[in-house]
Amino acid sequence: MLFLGGKSIAFATSHTLEISADMADTSNKDEGAGDWASQEVNLLNWTATSENLYSLDGEGDNFDDLFDIMVAKTPVDAVFCKKSQADTVTNVPTGGWTAQAASATAPQYVGKVVINSLSLNAPNGEYATYTVNFTGVGALQKKTAAN
Repeated sequence: MLFLGGKSIAFATSHTLEISADMADTSNKDEGAGDWASQEVNLLNWTATSENLYSLDGEGDNFDDLFDIMVAKTPVDAVFCKKSQADTVTNVPTGGWTAQAASATAPQYVGKVVINSLSLNAPNGEYATYTVNFTGVGALQKKTAAN
């Protein structure tokens, strides 16, 4: 799950974390005999996405909360990890899900994000949904019980 400032995002149907690298071309006449490009990692970057059912009364952050975060233009703490509640809990607890403590088998991925897009979809005769996209601000850190 994805947590912002310690809160889950309400009615999430999908979360995605993507880590990518900007590559620098280091091709030269001494390597690859002119037939192959040579690449080197220049910068790392990361993004996260959350797809959700629209509601204003769910536990955790909702569309309006995310709107406020976006227009504030301020980075917020993000944690991508498992929820801490037991698997037998089927209904969200009051206040929303909480992040599971980092362990060797269940690490946390932690960093700061800004919201770079927020879209609301309300099709005729169907449930309204929204998607929020985050861009990492600085490093994404992997936390385990050891660190």
